[in-house]
Amino acid sequence: MDLEISGKQIIVIGGSKGLGFACAQTLAEEGARVALISRNKDNLKTAVKALKNKAKNEPVFFACNISKQDEIKALFDWVQKSFRRVDGLVLNAGGPPAGGALAFDDAQWQTALDTTLLSVIRLTRQFIPLMQTQKYGRIVAIESTSVKQSIENLALSNTIRPAVVAYLKTLSVEIARDNILVNIILPGPTRTERLESLLQSWAEKAETSMDEIARIREAQIPLGRFGNPGELAALAAFLLSGKNTYITGQSIAVDGGYSKSVF
Repeated sequence: MDLEISGKQIIVIGGSKGLGFACAQTLAEEGARVALISRNKDNLKTAVKALKNKAKNEPVFFACNISKQDEIKALFDWVQKSFRRVDGLVLNAGGPPAGGALAFDDAQWQTALDTTLLSVIRLTRQFIPLMQTQKYGRIVAIESTSVKQSIENLALSNTIRPAVVAYLKTLSVEIARDNILVNIILPGPTRTERLESLLQSWAEKAETSMDEIARIREAQIPLGRFGNPGELAALAAFLLSGKNTYITGQSIAVDGGYSKSVF
C-alpha cells in the first residue's frame, strides 16, 4: 500500500536510538525525508550513517536538548532554513528514570517535567503555527502503557505521561480543522535500551537475575514476548502518512495485549 508519505518532511525527536530510530528508519524506507533530533551528535551521526543505504531521501540531523526552550527555538530556526515546511513531527522524549513515588526531590521532578511534558508543549507551540499555514500536519507522540495502568517503580512516568496525553487530546480538538492530526502511541515492553535498563532495575529490586525478570515479564504479555521496535514504527508511519485522514486524538497501545484496560 502506498502510504502517500514519499517526499514528506518529518522531524523525529529522539531519533538516534530505540523507538525513535525505528520510526526514522521505517519513514526513510517509505520515502520520507527525515530529520533526526537528539542531544548527542555522535549518536546522530551513527544513526544517519545507518539509514543512508536504505533511505530514499538523504536523512539529516540536528543536535538539540529538548528540555531547554532556547534549544527548541534553535531547532525550529534550523528546520525553517533547511526544510521550509514540516509535514510530520514525532514526539519521543527519553523516559524518566525508575523509582518510587517518594524517591525523587523537587529538582528531579522538574527535570522529568521539562523533558517529558514541557518539551511536548514547547515543540507543538513552536511547530504547529507552521503546520497551520500549510493546512496540513501529522503529529505522533510516543508515550507508554503507563498512561493506561501504572507500572511498578516508574512513579515519574506514571504521573507525567497521562498529563502529556491530556494536553495532546485537548490540542487535537483545537487544531483538527487545520487538517493537523495528533495521535499517541503507547508502547508496552519493547526490546530497546530503555527496557534493558528497566529490567536491570527490577532485577536489582527483586534480588534476582535479568533473565528471570525478563521471563516473568514476558509471561504477563498475552502474545508471550516483548515487542520489536519495528512493530511500533509501522503504526507510526501510517499515522504520519497521507493515508491517515480521519484518526486524531487517539491513544493506541502497541503492547501485545499487555494493557488490561478496556479503553
